[in-house]
Amino acid sequence: MVDERVPPTVGLLGTLAVIVLAGAPFVALPQTESSGLGVYYGFGFVGPWGVSLIAVVAAVVFAAGRQDRTPGETAAGVTLGLGVVMALLAFQWALAVDRSVVLQLGTAEWLEHHRWLLLAATLVVPASAAWYARKLRLI
Repeated sequence: MVDERVPPTVGLLGTLAVIVLAGAPFVALPQTESSGLGVYYGFGFVGPWGVSLIAVVAAVVFAAGRQDRTPGETAAGVTLGLGVVMALLAFQWALAVDRSVVLQLGTAEWLEHHRWLLLAATLVVPASAAWYARKLRLI
């Protein structure tokens, strides 16, 4: 039987992955290639920075639920809602980014997949929140 602290821990790790992935191009790309990242991040309603902000809030809520500072039911519900919104915004951003902009940024092949990796990381959050709610017998 899985401990009730495992789902929020997985969710917390998912939020940290979102934050790391959102900032990865600024760290991994050479300075000459990172000059076009403003355009890349400017697509969509809020872009990766808005998604990262939601991830930070979700991380705090997951941690509070994990440490019993917030009722588990509240933490599971809030993180489920935040996770769905985060995933939808990341999906909208990933679709909005023009492929030609990505190809103009530099020679790093991983950058072509960056937006989809970020989207995949955001999906961990609502999945772990739903798992947390199920573990608490809410759904």
